[in-house]
Amino acid sequence: MTRAAIYARVSTEDQSCDLQVEQLSAFARSQGWDASVFRDDGVSGILDNRPQLDKLRESMRRGEFDIVLVTKIDRLGRSIQMILRFWQEAEALGVRVRAHDQGIDTSTAAGRFQRDMLAALAQFERELILERTQAGIQRARNLRKKFGRPRTIPEDVRALVLERSKAGWKAKEISRDLKIKESTVRTLVRRETDRVQSPPRESAGSGSTVGTSGVKLPSLNEGK
Repeated sequence: MTRAAIYARVSTEDQSCDLQVEQLSAFARSQGWDASVFRDDGVSGILDNRPQLDKLRESMRRGEFDIVLVTKIDRLGRSIQMILRFWQEAEALGVRVRAHDQGIDTSTAAGRFQRDMLAALAQFERELILERTQAGIQRARNLRKKFGRPRTIPEDVRALVLERSKAGWKAKEISRDLKIKESTVRTLVRRETDRVQSPPRESAGSGSTVGTSGVKLPSLNEGK
């Protein structure tokens, strides 16, 4: 009997995976398949590591499933790279992937064609990023910015690092695609996170002054 893994995901807590699970379970029953359910409720698709998706991957590696069912391919991830990585991993393990609503099945010629199209798009995106990175570096050189210690990362490159990070890329992947050190990627992401999370500094108003020690001093008008 074919063993199916149903994977369902919604991004927010006020949504539910129930409809996805019911639809895919009904399809599995119609095929006479034995199905197990993995669901990530309230988990964003930009995250590559998700509790139930990770559990599903582990089960695939143990050879527990023959096919993975999803309603749409974006349930697997929000970026082409994420979806493609999962498909390639499943294919290497001899596991089919079927996006039921879209009629995509990696065991068919049409499904493999769509997979190859995604791979081509992913490669195209990587090359565009590399071209933009190289253009940013060349522009900085044309402006006679020095490259060396201390090293200044061009603003274009910094923006690309943060953009890739928010899209769910790992530091190692960003480092490889942009050809910069992984430690630099982590530093840029950490600084941006600290900047966003740090509370705004309280400025001195017209009714008070700030001493050199940082202590807020009362105004001369206070108490009148």
